[in-house]
Parts: sequence; structure tokens; C-alpha cells
Amino acid sequence: MEAGTKSILKAGPRTGSMVVGEIPPGKKELWVLFRCRGQGQAEIILEPDVTMPFTCLDDVISPIMNRLDLGARKTLTVRIQAPDSVEWALRVTR
Repeated sequence: MEAGTKSILKAGPRTGSMVVGEIPPGKKELWVLFRCRGQGQAEIILEPDVTMPFTCLDDVISPIMNRLDLGARKTLTVRIQAPDSVEWALRVTR
């Protein structure tokens, strides 16, 4: 992750699914940091266009970091889709 980035959205630790919030339009790339633990599939959804599926494991914290350069776009709605067996935390920076 590049120096000088700022958190614009975060949630967790928690289990299950939720709408996390909205990301306002911007020209800089987004960094999506996600950690999960527990057996199951989790998805980070940035509506309307981006879906990032992950496999989470029992008793292992799986860290994931993605850099997204989406250009100047409209507001994105961020949702996490996960079963109650998966504990997760999310942070989005720009």
C-alpha cells in the first residue's frame, strides 16, 4: 500500500453479511484490505461492477489486499457477503 493513503471505509471484526457503506467518487486507486477467519466463502462486492470472492479457512487469519484502479466513477456501495461461520474485517483506503 502506498504511503499517504487515508482510510475511507472500515468495518469489523464481525460475522455474517452486511452493507458496509459507500465510497465517494475519486481519481486515486482504492486499496481493499480484507481479513477473514472461519470456514466458508466470503465476497467483497463494490456495486455496481466489482465482485471479489475469497475462501476463508478455520483457525487461520487470511489477509487479502487488492489495489483497484477504477478511474473516476460514481459512488460505489460496498457489501460483504459471508456466512455466520466467517469472521471478517475490512478497510478501504485511497
